[in-house]
Amino acid sequence: MAMQSGAIARGPRWWPIWLAWTVFVVYGSLVPLDFHPLPWLAAWQRLLDAPMLNLGVESRADWIANGVLYLPVGYLTTAMLAGRGHGRPRKLAASVMGLGFGLGLATAVELAQTAFPPRTVSRNDLLAEAIGSGLGMLAAWGGARPLWALLQSLAEGGARLRRLLAPAYLLAFAAWALFPFDLLLNAAEWQRKLQADHAAWLLADASQGLGTVQTLTKLMAEALATAPIGAWWAASRLAAHQTPRRASLGRAVLAGAALGLAVELTQLLIASGISQGASVLTRALGFAAGAWAWTHSAHWHVETVRSLLRRATGLIVALYLPLLGLQSGWGSGPLLGWDRAWQRLAQDVRLIPLYYHYFTSEAHALVSLVSTLACYAPMGLLGWGWHLGAGTSAWLAGLLSMVIEAGRLMTEGAKPDPTNVLIAAAAAWVAHRLAIALTSDPAHQRRPST
Repeated sequence: MAMQSGAIARGPRWWPIWLAWTVFVVYGSLVPLDFHPLPWLAAWQRLLDAPMLNLGVESRADWIANGVLYLPVGYLTTAMLAGRGHGRPRKLAASVMGLGFGLGLATAVELAQTAFPPRTVSRNDLLAEAIGSGLGMLAAWGGARPLWALLQSLAEGGARLRRLLAPAYLLAFAAWALFPFDLLLNAAEWQRKLQADHAAWLLADASQGLGTVQTLTKLMAEALATAPIGAWWAASRLAAHQTPRRASLGRAVLAGAALGLAVELTQLLIASGISQGASVLTRALGFAAGAWAWTHSAHWHVETVRSLLRRATGLIVALYLPLLGLQSGWGSGPLLGWDRAWQRLAQDVRLIPLYYHYFTSEAHALVSLVSTLACYAPMGLLGWGWHLGAGTSAWLAGLLSMVIEAGRLMTEGAKPDPTNVLIAAAAAWVAHRLAIALTSDPAHQRRPST
């Protein structure tokens, strides 16, 4: 136990997170890894000759996504170099080096892209990456210490983690509501947005165009994503003794509806956003469900929740697996024979991680990544309920994803992506570890044995 307490006292380290994100940025910027050797001087000249493109509203989301990708670069580099010191000179030096590293990395990546067609280079990308690095550097001045505390609480777990995770989740929720940040900038863009099919009192035509299963899955995901905010709201009100438990549900519905309305109105400001009344209702229900769960959580023991998950596993699987298959494209086209499926596997499927993410927009690629993470996170929660290890949960999620991708392989028109196997395993592992951390009791763990 002494070793564990010491590890907690030392806290987390910045550099593994910084290194992982830097590798991700470099790798993701060079996919599909089609290297064509190019003389150094020729590559440098191509970079110098990179054009400044006139981007319309359709390309604005991808341009901003480049900046978002580099925001953690500036943030993590500055925070890592500043450490936990409080001196202004050290922070200033760390900021200069953090911004410099972001600019240097962006230049190096854009230079490397000249030898990796079909990658293209433009001054727009360099500008976005420079802005992202600068914003990350500025955010590190006021946001490094809270993130440090959050990372330390992940190692410790328990009530402190739950308390610090709430504002972080609210920030992530707000950022996701605004993503991809392609705000409307002039009257012409507003006119096109209002004439499009992205807004409706109930269901927008753009939402219905996704298909029944995808639309229902999206609405369900909105409700689930809002539930933690409802739980935090209920915890805050109960802690302040502002409302009795029996009267809180109605207020939770109204608060959730207000939150949903604010999100949908915000979506009107975004060129690619979809605003619809159905999302207000789903967020109100999710918010109320989270508030109800929190007000009754005092009567729930961790083992009670795990037992409930085990007893409900059959029902969960009966609903989860078909929905996952339909969401992934099963049944969207004719079923192919084994010969044709093997032919597709040999000729069409690429095993390079994130290969298919290149052939779509940066914004759509991120949405696809987050959607896949959300689809397989329940496997980690089920593994936690059955007292399986995080590694075992990850393996089971990976195997399930292989089955799902095989089904897409045998469905005409569906596009299998082997990267989803890795994403599924990571989602289950993180969900399992987070469930353990949130339900742990550090005080009890550090209590000396008798």
